[in-house]
Amino acid sequence: MRLLAFCGRSRQRRQGLLWRAKPLLVVLALFVAGCDGGALATNSSAGNASSSVAGGVDAPCEAPVGHSLSDIASVVDWINAMPKPLSLACFVKSIPRPVYYNATLSSFSAQPSIGKRSPRVFFMIDKLILTMVPDEKSDTVKDPLTGKNLKDPETGLDVKVWDADGSQLLELSFEVETDLEAPQSIKGELKFPITDTLPRNAPYVKINFDDDNDLSICAFCHDTEVEVTVLDGQPVYRSEMLRNRRDTEVPLGFMLNEYAACDPERGENEWYRCEMLDAIYGQGTLVWLSFPESMPTIFDL
Repeated sequence: MRLLAFCGRSRQRRQGLLWRAKPLLVVLALFVAGCDGGALATNSSAGNASSSVAGGVDAPCEAPVGHSLSDIASVVDWINAMPKPLSLACFVKSIPRPVYYNATLSSFSAQPSIGKRSPRVFFMIDKLILTMVPDEKSDTVKDPLTGKNLKDPETGLDVKVWDADGSQLLELSFEVETDLEAPQSIKGELKFPITDTLPRNAPYVKINFDDDNDLSICAFCHDTEVEVTVLDGQPVYRSEMLRNRRDTEVPLGFMLNEYAACDPERGENEWYRCEMLDAIYGQGTLVWLSFPESMPTIFDL
């Protein structure tokens, strides 16, 4: 999905040597991180991270002064205080560490993992959960007249476009207290890159099911959806929280190896995956945290 090739190949050449010169400390961390979790400490931090696609070349991806991440509204405020245009990688770099972390190989979600090398990643900040994937999928292209997949005239294979809509998603979940047995949360999504100030209701507009505005797309996987408030004309919904199965968890040690080995010159769009892995794994301490067993999986529904 999404065409981010506007800074792709030249970016690959520019960053190739930088990635080969990753700090030795990152490699050493592979030996101290547990296969089922543990922590990663690097020599970089959110305070000095930068990105060449957010807010101009080498714009700092810093936590905005006077802000903290605590709920979905705080995420909007945080983003509005950062330089624009703002990439997903730059936002992730700005998240303070240490932070609780989980990763899963999951194809049953609105934003599925792209294989084990690019899992769904969760940052857990008290009751706030931020979810992202470090790579974007490639989609087939359909002929607008016939509806059939376009074929490459030379190979006969389906034509595929990486990141076809040019955007990347950040999923948001904020747990709220209820009388229900299963944990419940308010959910939202934000589409990156962000180029302007977000309205307060931006995370909830993206998940509308249709123009009737009486149902979110989350309801098809998350039970017990109910409207909890209306924010500037946009309904805000709460629904059941779901966890990944333990056997789908991707160990932190495995992803540290992926981060250390990532080479932006290996493929046409590998630069993006390397940038996201750096944003996730190269900015400070990650502390593994499994989701509670009291939370159901999608297979329990």
